[in-house]
Amino acid sequence: MIRNFLFHRVNPERDRLWDPMDVSLFDKCIKYISQNYKVVLLEDLAFSDKLHTRHQYATIMFDDGYKDNIEYAAPILDKYKCKASFYVVTESIDNNVPTWTHILEHLFKFTGKSEIIMDFDFLPAELQIKHLLNVEDRIRYVNKLKPYLKKISHERRNEILKRIAETYNDVTLPELMMNWKDLKELRNAGHYIGSHTVTHSMLGTMSDEKEIMEELVRSGSRIKEELDYFPVSISYPVGSFNETTKRLAKEAGYKLGLAVKQNIYNPKRDDFYEISRIELYNESWWKTKLRILNTLENIKSLIRYK
Repeated sequence: MIRNFLFHRVNPERDRLWDPMDVSLFDKCIKYISQNYKVVLLEDLAFSDKLHTRHQYATIMFDDGYKDNIEYAAPILDKYKCKASFYVVTESIDNNVPTWTHILEHLFKFTGKSEIIMDFDFLPAELQIKHLLNVEDRIRYVNKLKPYLKKISHERRNEILKRIAETYNDVTLPELMMNWKDLKELRNAGHYIGSHTVTHSMLGTMSDEKEIMEELVRSGSRIKEELDYFPVSISYPVGSFNETTKRLAKEAGYKLGLAVKQNIYNPKRDDFYEISRIELYNESWWKTKLRILNTLENIKSLIRYK
C-alpha cells in the first residue's frame, strides 16, 4: 500500500482564491510523513518486486511546476532526506506562464474593467452576466465559474477562457513557474520530473484523440529534450481522465497515470493508469493529519453510504 501525497504551491504569501500551503505546515507534513512512512519515488517503487508488506510507503508529489517548489519545498525535502516527483506543464515551464486554472482567477482578481459579456447559451443563467462592478463581485463570480468550467467540454471551456482573456487584457500575468535549469537541479538532487501535459488541458473532457495525444507526446518529448529521458509518469491535469485517456497515455509511452481520488494506492490491485493520490491543502494541522491518515476520506465515505 502506498500513500501518494499531492502538493501544488508552498509559499509564505497568502492568496484568497487559491491559497498555497504555508511553509511551516509543509515542514510539519514532511516531518510527520518521513517519521511514519518509508518515503520513496513512485517511479522507483511501482514496478519493484521489493514492495515489503511490513513497510508503510509514501510518496511526495507536486503538480504544475511552480517556482516556490524549488525555493521553499525543496530545502525542506532535503532537511528530511525525502525525494519527490514534480509533474510539470511544459508550456508553462517554457514561457513562465501559469496554468489556465491560475490565470483564470488572476484575471478576475486584478482587472480594472467592470464589463464582461458572458452570454454563452450553454452557461447556467446565474453565470450569464454583463457586468461585475468590483473585485468582490468578480471573486464571487469566479468562485462559481471555475467549478463549472471543470465539468464542461474542452471546446466550450476554451471558448469561455478566450472571452475572459480578451476582455481582461489589462492584466499582466505573474511569473511563477520554474525553468529548465531549476528542473535539472531537482533531477540532479535525486528528484523525478514527470509530465503534466503541454497546456494543462483536462484530458478526460477532450474528444479529439489526436489533440490528446499531442498533449501527451509533446510534453514527454520536451522533457526528454531537456532532461534526456521520456518520463514514465503522466499526471492528469485537474485529475481528469477516462478510458480513452488511459489508452492513449499507454500508447504514448507512459507506464503510470496519476489521478487524485483521495485514496491509498495498492499497486498489486489497482490500475497503473489511474493511481490514487491524496491532495493536501493549506488548512489546520488536525485536518491535514486526518487527510494523511486517510481518516477524513473514510469518514466522508461512511456519511455518504449511511
